[in-house]
This record gives sequence, structure tokens and C-alpha cells, in this order.
Amino acid sequence: MILEHLACYIYCNILRLLPALARQWWNSSDCKVSNIIDKLTVTYVSHLICKEEIEAVQEHQTKDEHMQVKVNAAYEVLAIYTVDEVNMEILISLPYNYPLGPVKVMSRKEICGTNQWRTWVRQLTLFLTHQNGNIWDGLTQWKSNLDKRFDGVEECYVCYSVVHASTHQLPKSTCKTCRKKFHSQCLYKWFNTSNKSTCPICRNMF
Repeated sequence: MILEHLACYIYCNILRLLPALARQWWNSSDCKVSNIIDKLTVTYVSHLICKEEIEAVQEHQTKDEHMQVKVNAAYEVLAIYTVDEVNMEILISLPYNYPLGPVKVMSRKEICGTNQWRTWVRQLTLFLTHQNGNIWDGLTQWKSNLDKRFDGVEECYVCYSVVHASTHQLPKSTCKTCRKKFHSQCLYKWFNTSNKSTCPICRNMF
């Protein structure tokens, strides 16, 4: 009995602290195991973690200069980013089997070009899917990217993000030829995957 309680405690904390890792393991499990884990998680854990996520957002939802956050009983989070008295809105919806199932990020209202807006929404979706952070961490990252972008900071031309998802740094490595800027981590990944030390944009030696 003690061993069973310990196993449940460890599993619950993995879901809380390492949701991306748990999601990856669940997705790679065979169908039978996946269904059992899904039922157990939905029955005993998902509603608790969803509640914790919503409460964490509510703790920070005091109105910011640019971003306001609202939550509802359906485990949905509405983020409203305001610039020059015009609003952009996204809706984050937690699935019934969270955190095993992926979070949905939906566009509600946009003011920028379609491609740029899709990039920002995709960045938030990728963060919430593949990083071991919570909803508020993702919203903070999303807001930082928008803040820097509207302040005129150039985005990295590899990941198309202003603030790096892991290091939270700005693009500082500049190509001497085309003058485009990149995160040093993105450049390192580019050099490794391409087996070349050339600029991702102009292809001249970096």
C-alpha cells in the first residue's frame, strides 16, 4: 500500500513538474498502456492540475501595462495584449486529460500581419507543448516577445522569436555581411544541423 501511494505521488509530481516529458512518454506508449494511463490521469489527476494552473494564472492576472488575463470555469485562459489602444487576443484551452493532452492555443483577435501573428501563436503552442513550464510561464514568454517586437527589437531569423524560449536572451549574434541577428543557441543548432559555419540567411561565413 505504501509503495502504491509513493508511485502515485511520484507520478503526480512528474505531471506537475515535467509535463512535456510525461506527455512524450505517454504518446510513445503502446495503445493499451496509453489508454490505462489516460483513464487514471483523467480520473484522479487532471482536474487537480488544471485547477492549479488556473489558480497560478489568477495570482498574476492583475492588469499589466500591456497584458490582461482572464480565466473561466471551463479551464480556459483569455490573454489580451494591448498596444496603442488596440487589442490582440488569444484563448488557451486545457484538454480534459491535461497535461497528457496538448494545450490548444486559438487566435481570437489579431492586429498584425497574418504570418507574424501565426508565428507568435505557434511559438506559444510549442512552448506549452515541449517546455516544462506552466501556462503563466508561456504567457510571460509570449508577452516578452510582443513587448520586444513592438519596441523595435529584431527577432532571431532561425526561431523567429525575440526572446529565446530556454535562455530568455535576445538575439545578439550578428552576421557581418547581412547584419541579421540570431540567438547564439539557435546559431549553434544551425551550424550542427547544416554542418556549415555560414549565415542562415545570406550563406556567407559567419
